[in-house]
Amino acid sequence: MSSIIIINEPPSSSKTWNALRIAAALLGNDEQLEVFFMNDGVFNILENQKPPKEIEGQATCSKIKDLVNIGAKVFYCSQCVETRGITEAQIASVVEKSNLIELAKKIQMSSKVVSM
Repeated sequence: MSSIIIINEPPSSSKTWNALRIAAALLGNDEQLEVFFMNDGVFNILENQKPPKEIEGQATCSKIKDLVNIGAKVFYCSQCVETRGITEAQIASVVEKSNLIELAKKIQMSSKVVSM
């Protein structure tokens, strides 16, 4: 089976952290998984995150790298990044550039879609 998780929320959102935890659980159950960041979710893919001390263990970029290392494919919406003034140099190298047309194709190919 294949799944896609679409993340729209910024790094400070509990929805984002829970989506990344769900992603790890799916990968642990031999699920093929893609994660797509769009809207304010693209702030999660920034390389040099510095979360507050009380949640410093929840740096989303580090979690994304862990997911890639265990088999996830991770993408971001290029238009969402451009709109927010984010440069490609700021983005973690494990995350691939994509767009909404590609997202639509991924949705069509997936057996499950989760949006958070």
